[in-house]
Amino acid sequence: MTITVKMRGTCGELSQGFYRGEPILITCPIEKFSTVTISDEFAGVEGLGEKSLAMLDKILKYFRADFKFGLRLTSELPRGKGMASSSADLAAVAQAVANFLGKTLSPAETGRLCAKIEPTDGIFYEGVVVMNPLTGQLIKKIHVEEKFPIAIFDYGGEVNTLKFNRRSDFEFPTLDDRINFKLIKKSALANQKILPKRGLEELMNFAETLGAVAVNVAHSGTVTGIFFRENDSRVEEKIAAVQSKFDFLKFLMLTRLAI
Repeated sequence: MTITVKMRGTCGELSQGFYRGEPILITCPIEKFSTVTISDEFAGVEGLGEKSLAMLDKILKYFRADFKFGLRLTSELPRGKGMASSSADLAAVAQAVANFLGKTLSPAETGRLCAKIEPTDGIFYEGVVVMNPLTGQLIKKIHVEEKFPIAIFDYGGEVNTLKFNRRSDFEFPTLDDRINFKLIKKSALANQKILPKRGLEELMNFAETLGAVAVNVAHSGTVTGIFFRENDSRVEEKIAAVQSKFDFLKFLMLTRLAI
């Protein structure tokens, strides 16, 4: 028997901060994945780092089970960039083991298990959501009508996300039920006080001239995403224009918002 589970990564967050005293983030799930395969056709554990091994131990204890099969983890998500690579790995390991054991693991349970290892993104919930990264708890779902193409650029280097998860620098008084581009911009600019990104306002202004609908950032990472309309036929041309004007940015990938 072989079981494969894929868990999405993110392009940073659409927003992050505190809401009514509670730490929150609004997820930005994308169509790039961490993948875990469990099988009785191979042996050993491959591709797991320290955190993923901790999750493997935790999920086996959770279900009071032994594990005598092979497990392999691969990922499309670069590390240390704020693209939820660790969260995707942890959630994929937990869900794959549960499935292999014939057990049911809800998104809320997955969130609680991930948050016990480190602050987590909410990629185990479907679509765009507001959630508490310290508990894994769902707060609200956000309605999104388009799978916006997202051009992801990297400022370089890596960020240890554990250093950026507990802060109370800014409040977001309004969380409506639809994607809010003004809030995305406000959050990205507010984060400049904590983890500044070179030329962000200039990038936002240039992206607007290209017809982009929003620019977001990884609040505890090194990437920024430019959102385009689904029907935009010139996205690749516009990516090239950004690369030409902002030569300190590295283009990582073109993906879509996963809704």
